[in-house]
Amino acid sequence: MKNWYEMSLTSLEGAAETTAEIYVYDYIGYYGVEAKQFAKDLKALGDVSHIKLRINSPGGSVFEGTAIYNLLKEHPATIEAWIDGLAASMATVIALAAETVHIAENAYFMIHNPSGGAYGDERAMEKAKSQLNKVTKTMINLYSTRSGLSEDEVATMMNDETWFVGQEAVDAGFATDTTAAIEMAASYGPDLLNNFKNTPEAILNVATASTDNIFFPSAVAGTQPKQEAKPMDPKNPKPVATADDEAIVTPEMRAAIVAEAQQAEATRRTEIKAVFKGFDAHSDVMTACLDDMNCDAQGAKDKLLAALGSSNSQPGHSYSIVVQDGDGIARMKAHAENTIAMRALGAKREENNELAGYTMFELARMMLHARNVNTGGMDKMALVAAAFTHSSGDFTTVLGNIAHKAMLKGYEEADEVFQRFTSVGSFSDFKVHTRTDLGSFPSLRQVGAGAEFKYVTIGERAETSVLATYGELFSINRQAIINDDLGLFTRLPQKMGRAAVRTVGDLVFSIFLNNPAMADTVALFHADHNNLLTAAGINTTSVDLARVKMAVQAEGNAKLNLRPKFLLCDVADEGAAKVTLESEYEVGASAKNNTVPNSVRGIAEVISDARLSGHNGWYLLADQNMHDTIEVQYLDGNQAPVLEQQNGWNVDGTEFKVRMDAAAKAWDFRGMTKTPKS
Repeated sequence: MKNWYEMSLTSLEGAAETTAEIYVYDYIGYYGVEAKQFAKDLKALGDVSHIKLRINSPGGSVFEGTAIYNLLKEHPATIEAWIDGLAASMATVIALAAETVHIAENAYFMIHNPSGGAYGDERAMEKAKSQLNKVTKTMINLYSTRSGLSEDEVATMMNDETWFVGQEAVDAGFATDTTAAIEMAASYGPDLLNNFKNTPEAILNVATASTDNIFFPSAVAGTQPKQEAKPMDPKNPKPVATADDEAIVTPEMRAAIVAEAQQAEATRRTEIKAVFKGFDAHSDVMTACLDDMNCDAQGAKDKLLAALGSSNSQPGHSYSIVVQDGDGIARMKAHAENTIAMRALGAKREENNELAGYTMFELARMMLHARNVNTGGMDKMALVAAAFTHSSGDFTTVLGNIAHKAMLKGYEEADEVFQRFTSVGSFSDFKVHTRTDLGSFPSLRQVGAGAEFKYVTIGERAETSVLATYGELFSINRQAIINDDLGLFTRLPQKMGRAAVRTVGDLVFSIFLNNPAMADTVALFHADHNNLLTAAGINTTSVDLARVKMAVQAEGNAKLNLRPKFLLCDVADEGAAKVTLESEYEVGASAKNNTVPNSVRGIAEVISDARLSGHNGWYLLADQNMHDTIEVQYLDGNQAPVLEQQNGWNVDGTEFKVRMDAAAKAWDFRGMTKTPKS
């Protein structure tokens, strides 16, 4: 198969360095030869210290040219370029990969906007437009950086398709100096140059006069074997496939294939570099992965882990995974936690998280290496055990944080209603706490002119409450880490969180179910407390009776005038309760065509709970923020469950304890009424 470039080693007598010569003397990317082959041939040259790059090309594929530019820029050799005849379009980009650019006095350097075509619907056109825009910006930046011209100046030159001859290219900053003029012969037919709108006559004349289209111009032909170029189709400026080609491919097909391959290769390289981000000590492994066209991101992970496992931790050869300061370790732990949360809890990926996609076992290994622990020779069980027991606690801290988030998620998502009608209190310890009756001064007394103010009399009745602890244990073992069992980090802690909030709800509803005695030894709902009504279903009459019963509650001779805010009932009675409190007309009247307005419409919010299923009674409750009704107390006001952990003794892993410190207490009977069911 023909080629559009040639490479060779040149041994200079008495020279200490090895020099290679590369000739780019045709349309870049054609004859079916891609930058991938260029990369292989460049690597096959071995350790060269100096590359002489000679160019006579009208340009070609943007992506092939960009790939070659990157290959040359990353090469450790000193690169020196000569423009022997023409460097146009993408050939100029390749030329600027060199530190020094020489241009013959009669040679040309041309820059213009890249162009391309697309076939498909509107989305395909927009994608092509976006891609072309990115390429244009990249070229403007390159030309501006090398020449010293502003980006606006460069953009204008590219819009106008600007040609520089010899010294003009030097003056513009694109070339270093000029060399003597040479006799040129084109390596391409004139139709190739007709793609440009401002092609100088001198270039067109050379192309037209060259009948054999030799591969190299005569000025340097003696240094390379003469080769025949592919015949040119006058109607198509691209090479015509001949019998020695592997396949006949149209230019459009080739362009599409090249674009797709370039995009896939760019994606592969980006993903591999992301895997190795932060692992500078293993840049050689990354390079090998990048050079291996069959290596993808997962393969790169495997090779990185293998390299980590074989790292020698002896003095002078210790392995460092991430920056070994506090911020570096903290960042690694945060990224590891985010990685697990992404997979287990649906969290969003944090910016620059280089550990995204890693398994829990991989994270355990990396955390050990972050602490300079050599895992070489460890089997999986031993490695995870080392991660669990390491003095830093990095791995167990990450697991604990994930379990805690999952537990809180379950706690917050639990469908509980007690928070709507109860107040919140805080106790600092587990002692018995007493609250004296503060409802004994419903109104202020008159103070005569010049008379003394009197101290209020505090009631003798005092209610008490004490916190209790509720909790369970669960564990995460080594097998779960090795099996990457993410469900263990979500379902179990979430269930624990839901169980914690249900436990508090149980404490609240036990007050209604058990009707405990108050400090006066009388049950909370009792005739003596004037808050227990005659049995009745939920209707306008019964609700109104309960409303009045609450309103006339007294403190001494003063009526407290309490108003209901909630109607609490069994879920089976929720419908009847809503009908009663939302109907326009009286509910429960015997007349079929009742037009009596509903006197209790909208006086309270209906709350139902299944814990009252089968319970003989429904309740009216006053506003808990204005009157003492039922209060839920927490240790130090912490309403969420607490998660504690320790290295496992009974299990081969880490143990977690979910603890809830809470209590529920009815402080006063006057803000609540009970109506038994009829």
